[in-house]
Amino acid sequence: MSKEFKIGLITIIAGALLYYGFNFLRGSDLFSPSNRYYATYTNVSGLNVSNPIYFNGLPVGRVSGFQLKQKRGYIVVSLDIDEGLVIGKDASATLANDGLFGGKAIVLDVGKSTELAQPGDTLASDMDGGMLSQFEPVADNLNTTITKLNDLLDELNRTDIAGTVDTLKYSIGTITSKVNRLNVEGTIKNADDLLISFKQRSDQLAGVLKSTKVLMDSLNAVPLSETLAKVNESLEHVNKLLLAIQSDEGTVGKMLNNDSVYNNLNKLLVDMDELIIHFNNYPKDFLGPLGKKNKNLKGISQEGK
Repeated sequence: MSKEFKIGLITIIAGALLYYGFNFLRGSDLFSPSNRYYATYTNVSGLNVSNPIYFNGLPVGRVSGFQLKQKRGYIVVSLDIDEGLVIGKDASATLANDGLFGGKAIVLDVGKSTELAQPGDTLASDMDGGMLSQFEPVADNLNTTITKLNDLLDELNRTDIAGTVDTLKYSIGTITSKVNRLNVEGTIKNADDLLISFKQRSDQLAGVLKSTKVLMDSLNAVPLSETLAKVNESLEHVNKLLLAIQSDEGTVGKMLNNDSVYNNLNKLLVDMDELIIHFNNYPKDFLGPLGKKNKNLKGISQEGK
């Protein structure tokens, strides 16, 4: 092998390594096939070629280039994403902060659409504050807390704390003196009497509750279902009796519902009344030794003959 051939081979290998390294720094990986997509942003400050593209925290590609659209007011970013990643038509690429030092990255959402995005499509884009934006609410709350604390300290400085303590001591002394003047022993005795009276009432109440329990046990021991059955049977007999009385069958029913029975009974009572009057006026007609046959009795109506 000649010396010139070796120099040429080394030059070719060095050129290939230089080309691969340059493309790797630009975000291209020669050994990992990828598809190119695009996204548009109005501001790509901090985003550079070869910055990573993440999906669920996993690097799945790199930024490969930029193209300024000055008249339209946005920048087209080229995204080289692994060929094996399935990307839906509704996928989106969000420009977000990557760490605390101002770096940028693309966060990919592959979407849920069953229709797949094709290489060369422009994905929906969005911008997110990233990790630093998550601290903004905390910083705002901390700033508000510090402000309120300063206001509280200023209020305490304007307050006469010594005078407040003296007033508190005077109030405590006044309350203590009033408590000492109270008839504590009498109050305790009244409380004891009240407790004794309450105990006596409780004993009486216990007796009442015991009697009530005995009554309830007695009621529970009564065969209520059998008693109700007998009462129901008795009511059925009464109903049958009332139906019989209301009908024209039977003596009582005929007496109540038949006018002829009433008229005959009334006529009988009238005849008995006339007979009693005649007996009072003419007792000899009934008490004579031989009686008076074939003669009309005095005072008796002969209409029925």
